Amino acid sequence: MARTVLIGVVGLVLSTAPAWAGDAKAEVDFVTRASGANLVSIAESQLAVAQAHGTQVKAFARRLFDDHRTAEAQLQAAAVGSGAKVPTTLDQADQARVTVLRRKSGADFDKTYVADQLAVHSNALTLYGDYMLLGDNAKLNALAVEMIPIVEGQLKTAETLAGD
Repeated sequence: MARTVLIGVVGLVLSTAPAWAGDAKAEVDFVTRASGANLVSIAESQLAVAQAHGTQVKAFARRLFDDHRTAEAQLQAAAVGSGAKVPTTLDQADQARVTVLRRKSGADFDKTYVADQLAVHSNALTLYGDYMLLGDNAKLNALAVEMIPIVEGQLKTAETLAGD
């Protein structure tokens, strides 16, 4: 599965290569999007630890909360000297997503949380794959390479929880 996902990421990256190659704003885009994924996962996972109905969903939320706090700290360290500022708050769309989740309960909460994490991790995997292949900043590139297997594992768990 992981190899299939990585092959798909590479294919997607190669088809969108001109969008990243030589783009002076690539670091800012990468850092902003990677931080957004971390911040929304942290916020939603914090809610899920308190509100999730299922024990497996709660355990997944605890893992994601810890993993994404670590990933955010690593991103902040890797971004030093890149010219990109790491966001510290959710953007409007992600804040709205967290607000919607906060209003849910029981199995509906779990289903929405897992669906959100599927989307976040699928997008993050593509983001890291793109930057791994086309990013120019060595520290951010190394971070992308390090994050790919972690995000693949998180995505696989989300898929299992969603019943995919």
